[in-house]
Formats: sequence, structure tokens, C-alpha cells
Amino acid sequence: MRLLLRTIMVGSALLGVMPANRLAAQANPFLGTWKLDVAKSKSTPGPAAKSVTVKMEPAGAAFKITVSGVAADDKPISMSYTMAYDGKDYPVTGSAEYDAVSAKMLNPLTRHTVRKKGGKEVQTVHSVLSADGKHYTATTTGVNAKGEKIQSTAVYDKQ
Repeated sequence: MRLLLRTIMVGSALLGVMPANRLAAQANPFLGTWKLDVAKSKSTPGPAAKSVTVKMEPAGAAFKITVSGVAADDKPISMSYTMAYDGKDYPVTGSAEYDAVSAKMLNPLTRHTVRKKGGKEVQTVHSVLSADGKHYTATTTGVNAKGEKIQSTAVYDKQ
């Protein structure tokens, strides 16, 4: 019993000295670099992007997300934002469709993101990570910058 108590106390003490970004990394299974699997993804209206890479890395107690790639019309995709899973709005740079995001983790493998433009909700993204952590599927609904209804399913593979 004493050994168990000592193990719990030492473990708790180590957590207290662990850097915040390390704790954030452990709490976020979506961290890493992800590449869009174009063949498994679909978008209405189409066509979908030709390529997309999403990089998610710790940024203190939050997470920095950088998106790059090539759109269907061959224009470059370059967007970034830093957010936490607290449901608060965070500014986005580089997107014509939305200028803020808020997100919450629904469970350890499911994230729900709301995208806003001018304070108004325009899209929701429901992201589900596979049990093995090698893929995630993001289902997006809402409207695009042209006001057209959109629905997409994007499958990302961990790099």
C-alpha cells in the first residue's frame, strides 16, 4: 500500500513540473502533420482541393494550426490560427470563408469546430480520429464564401 501511495505521489509531482506544452500535446491526439487523401475525400459542390497539408503543433496551452496546399482552381491554400479547446473564438488568417474558429473536444477522439465570418456561424466541422491514430475524417457543413451550401468529407492521413 505504501508503494502504491508513493508511486501516486511521485507521479503527481512529475506532472506538476512537466512543461505545459507537453501536457497539451498529451491531451491532443490531433497533433502532428496530416495530409489529405484526395481519393477518399469528397466535396459538394466540387471539385475538392488538389492537396492539403494540416500541421498542428503545441503553442503553450493552445495549439497552432497551419494549413497549406493547392485549391481545385490551382490557387495556393495558406491559412493559420492558434486556438484552445475552450469554445472561445480565435482569429484566422488566410481564409476567405471564415475569420474565426472555436472548438471543443467532445471525447478523446472527437473534435467539434465552429467557423465564423463576421461573428456569424458559417460552417461546422466534426473531426473523428481513428482508434489507431493514423487517420481522421473531417465532415464539414455550412456555406462557402459565395453563399453556396457545402458538405464535404475529408480524410487525412498522419505523416
